[in-house]
Amino acid sequence: MRTNPLTLRELLGELALRGLVPAPAEERPLPAALSEANDLEATPWYVKAMIGVAGWIAAGFLLSFFGIAGLIDSATSMLLWGAIMAVAALALRRLVRTALFWHQMAFAFSLVGQGLLIVGVGMQSEDLTLTMLFTVGLELVLFFAYPDTFHRTLSVLAIGVALVGLLYDQKLLDGVHALVIALGLGTVVVWQQELRLLANRWSPYRAPLGYGLPLTLFGITLLSLVGEIDTNYWWVSAVGLALVLLYLSILLLRELGYTGLNPMTFWVVGAILITLIPAYQTPGILAALIVLCLGRWRGNGLLMGLATLFLLFFLSAYYYNLDITLLNKSYILMGTGVVLLVVHMAFMRIQRMTAPAMVEGSES
Repeated sequence: MRTNPLTLRELLGELALRGLVPAPAEERPLPAALSEANDLEATPWYVKAMIGVAGWIAAGFLLSFFGIAGLIDSATSMLLWGAIMAVAALALRRLVRTALFWHQMAFAFSLVGQGLLIVGVGMQSEDLTLTMLFTVGLELVLFFAYPDTFHRTLSVLAIGVALVGLLYDQKLLDGVHALVIALGLGTVVVWQQELRLLANRWSPYRAPLGYGLPLTLFGITLLSLVGEIDTNYWWVSAVGLALVLLYLSILLLRELGYTGLNPMTFWVVGAILITLIPAYQTPGILAALIVLCLGRWRGNGLLMGLATLFLLFFLSAYYYNLDITLLNKSYILMGTGVVLLVVHMAFMRIQRMTAPAMVEGSES
């Protein structure tokens, strides 16, 4: 039994054997976008994390140097040096494609340049709305212009933060619920269309969106745990994410062969409705479940790991914030465990009952 994930070339070979795609010539290399995406997926997550930490440390040293040297003593100087650093980062990253050291240098230059530009615009305009709009525009340009997956993922996160800041400044913070639902649906769509994205010119943007959108979703749903946030309608986000989870469940059931109305569908709907009880004011629970299902569906260990960590965190936060006695909390924990076990056994029983009928239907 194979335990290692297929490489992109092996996957294309398997699809070619089944007649789903044209057979690639052995001597022909993969397209540049596909090859780059394959290399990025093969990089361990801890290596990516270390690269990101190294970039932030280097950016901190660069900012310290600028401050000590007195080069950023005004908004104008920040804008000037920020533009220089951003352009230098883009040029360095595009001209040098193989040396990891220069990639790190370009990454640090880009982070410093972005920081200087955003702070400079904020100091110059003294307008949070304008600053957030500038941030969104800047990150969109860098998302398409800077050819690095981790950098693009950070751009997605920055855009999410800027949109929340924009809603806050415009006193439209209840609009964050629409943003949460859009992020949940966008995450599902990106991973649903994973193979199509890999096979066309959008391949370099698949991984940044696939990881950036759920991370942004987790970050925004963390606001539901902050009592000072001026919005009390987190149930809207919870209901919206429950519908997204239902949509994802229908996709998974169809792929498993469960079509139309069947007992498994009713059990899935019931499980989602039960999950809405603890997630009513903590939509992060549903967000984590969505990403967890996507990770299991696509066999992506990184997604599953992130979702598991955030699910445990949101469940712990929900349990901690309950305004009841410890005895009642223990009853809730025991009841939750019993419900999960019952749902699991019901799913397994229904799957055994319906599997023969599904096999007969496929043979006929």
